[in-house]
Amino acid sequence: MIVRWLLVAALAVGALTTAAPAATADDLPTLPALSPAPQSIRRLGADLRSAPTVVKETGTASERAAGALSAWALPSAVTLKPGGYVLGIGSYQGEHLAVLVGHDPAGTFYGEQTLAQLTRSGAVPSVAVVDEPAFALRGGMESFYGQPWKQADLLNHLDFMGRHRLNAFQYTVSGDAHTAGAKWREPYAGAELDRMREAIQRAKANHVEFIYRVNPEANAGEAKDVICHAKAEDKNALIARYQQLWDLGERIFSVGWDDVNGIFRCQLDQDTFGSDASPLAAAQAHVVNDVYNRFVKTHPGARLVTVPSEYWGNGSSPYRTRFTALIPADVDIFWTGPEVVSPTITTTDAAAASQAFGGRKLLIFDNYPVNDFAPMSQHLGPLVGRDAGLPQYATGFMINEMQEAEPSLLALGTAAEYAWNPTAYKPQEAWSRMITELGGPAADALRRYAEVHTGPAVLADPSAPLTPLVRAFMTTYRSGGDLSAPATALTGYLERLGAAPAELRDKLNNQSFKDDSGPWLDRTEKRARAGIAAVRALQAKAAGDLTGYRAQCEALYAALAEGNTSFRYAVPGSLDDLLDLAGVSRGTDAVRHDDGTMSVYERSKTGAVQTAWQRTPGSAWEPLVDLPPVAAAGKPEVVVRRDGGLTAFVRSTDNRIRTSRQSAPGGTWSNWELVLDVAVGGDPTAIVGDDGLVSLFARGADGLLQTIWQSGNGWRIASLGGKPMVGKPAVDVTLDGVLTAVVRGADNVPRTSWQSSVGGDWVQPWQDLPGSIGSDPDLVMSYTGSFSLFYRGTDNGVYTSWQPSRGAKFSVPVRLSGITAQGNPRATLDNLGGLTLTVRGSDNRAWTMWQKTPGGDWQHGWVNDQVVAYSDVRVIDSLTGAGSTFTIDATGKLRTAWQPMFGGLWNGWADLGGSLS
Repeated sequence: MIVRWLLVAALAVGALTTAAPAATADDLPTLPALSPAPQSIRRLGADLRSAPTVVKETGTASERAAGALSAWALPSAVTLKPGGYVLGIGSYQGEHLAVLVGHDPAGTFYGEQTLAQLTRSGAVPSVAVVDEPAFALRGGMESFYGQPWKQADLLNHLDFMGRHRLNAFQYTVSGDAHTAGAKWREPYAGAELDRMREAIQRAKANHVEFIYRVNPEANAGEAKDVICHAKAEDKNALIARYQQLWDLGERIFSVGWDDVNGIFRCQLDQDTFGSDASPLAAAQAHVVNDVYNRFVKTHPGARLVTVPSEYWGNGSSPYRTRFTALIPADVDIFWTGPEVVSPTITTTDAAAASQAFGGRKLLIFDNYPVNDFAPMSQHLGPLVGRDAGLPQYATGFMINEMQEAEPSLLALGTAAEYAWNPTAYKPQEAWSRMITELGGPAADALRRYAEVHTGPAVLADPSAPLTPLVRAFMTTYRSGGDLSAPATALTGYLERLGAAPAELRDKLNNQSFKDDSGPWLDRTEKRARAGIAAVRALQAKAAGDLTGYRAQCEALYAALAEGNTSFRYAVPGSLDDLLDLAGVSRGTDAVRHDDGTMSVYERSKTGAVQTAWQRTPGSAWEPLVDLPPVAAAGKPEVVVRRDGGLTAFVRSTDNRIRTSRQSAPGGTWSNWELVLDVAVGGDPTAIVGDDGLVSLFARGADGLLQTIWQSGNGWRIASLGGKPMVGKPAVDVTLDGVLTAVVRGADNVPRTSWQSSVGGDWVQPWQDLPGSIGSDPDLVMSYTGSFSLFYRGTDNGVYTSWQPSRGAKFSVPVRLSGITAQGNPRATLDNLGGLTLTVRGSDNRAWTMWQKTPGGDWQHGWVNDQVVAYSDVRVIDSLTGAGSTFTIDATGKLRTAWQPMFGGLWNGWADLGGSLS
């Protein structure tokens, strides 16, 4: 059927009728940017001076349309891929025509979008377009662990996909127990059925295939909830589920085997498949084949896709070989890339994976921007790192989206441009178009907000525009230079960032986006304010204005505390470096440097102080090397100076404290010098006060706590009184600059004292704290300025006690369940304001404990299940907030394990070598 109408051009009447000289190629105006870019577009001549008659057809063109297309050297649309179209706009036989012919209805639909973009400005360019998609299937997925999107958001999503030439949407969300969980055998009913029917109908109206996935082997619920692969009743139930969806209009069906433990839950499966070369592959393929033979083949137009258990990685395996060999060739296989969350997916990756799956083309299941593995983060940047050559090895490209539907559209819109024409895809340009489209009158504010939440830190710097400003300021501060210009640039950016949330709330015409992003918007505003306070605090400190410095630190922590009302990570990355720099430097044996590299410090079995370090962030470690010779009796402790260099302290075998300094960050170390010729009875704790001077604390030869502090060009010492203590003290600095200490008494009573004022005397008598302590204490200050205390009790449980408010008395200690410990627990404040604890368990495993929310309940788990921990386990965070842990194994080697991203599972343990004490 041919449809004709006059296209109303937004041109003045006089312009339509006034003749003009013929234009040369150089005179022709630039064509408008098209989204996505077509495979081929060329000019036929100058812009038309009158509105053309539009002829729209599908399939084989009529004689008149075919004649025009031939005159313009355009091919027949039937030669193109599904979804393809040809479009010509020009003069034919004395008439201005716009001829659009789609390969199929979807192609005509997409061609209409291109025609609308070409004529949006009012001018009508004379062009010839030949266009078709690079990937047959292109789309997004609500395929995460979490709750389903609101129905209105799902429907809006499907409309958006139609507008952006995406033709596939997969639904499988853990919060819907019908897809993965106790109800996978049960059909939908009532409102749930109506919801699915409405979504499928909306998808069809937008030329989108609604793909429904069932994960019958998902590790959810009890054994009875998981499929018995060989059981006829279970296979019948699965087919019945698909039949219900077929009746609603579904045509592509998916069965998922991802994220399963691979353990058969019924004896029948073990008896049926247990002797196979890959029992799991055989069992899963058996179900796929049953669905294919009894359902897909009996329902013309149906299609089946599957997610294998080994859905990531490039290599061959017995599972992949067997699974691929057993299932039909026309069942598509999903693959997420070389990793579960892949920083890049190259043509080489896809070729290798295709070979591993028997030479099949794969269906790419790209786990960006999904955030179920990091629900504290939003991923709002463009799709990056995907080769243009992937269509050679993949039938489709679909991205897995966030738990927040509307914010996911930023990434989805860029993925749409990539999936249609990877060769022409330019991520930043595509992203800018999405910012403009979705932001509307709030586009500028949306850009400021989104550009510091661009993606999971495993992929890239998530706040890249902020990073160079932070680095410039920090470098100038470290060098003692003039801070005026870098401070102005950085605070200006942070002020604009801090204003973005309010502008979005006021101007953005998308309430769902604002509702979904509410916690991040709130926290972005507060963290930007904290960053400004950090800059001003460091400026004051550099000027010697400690009163001003402390006032700004109060403002900094107040802003962080106000924004700490939800488990959300806003403005991740370099801003945390700035906030850390504004704090005090506490002594440690593991350091993260300004450039993101790490170094660790240990005592060897021969008494040398040794260090290992990274040359670049996240790289392999250099072997342990000796610092200048010293006969060390205890563990070294280092602090970071203002210039970024390190100063180390250690108790030597004559029970004196000695010190060595780096000449500059990463520079050579000086020979060890005596701090004071005074014997001590334990290892020192070092801290840099807000005046930049180092104070040391150590058990004296008399058993009482001693403090040694810098004064002028030398050191002074004083006893802090109290009762005899053992072990190493914990020391920190309050927001008003006062030092506070906690010790383990010789009678196993924890005790605390603090300065009466900045630099003043210590409060006497020491205050006994409740509990019975069996280790060195550790002390951490929260965003509210209150302290939390951690230690191993005399019963070897791990205990915490805390101040309910700043300056208040410590609470009665609470045992953190699940762990019996050895040694000394180590605590840190993470980037979300929660506390993280590492400890060596009585089983010689490294354990970590963390608060699920700031100030909330605790969880615990092994760093990983290896018997390696024969020393205290300590943790530091990376630039991205992910943790790295260190310990010494049974042979004296230094080991490290790490999280690939904040809150992720731990990798390792890597062997860093050494022969350590």
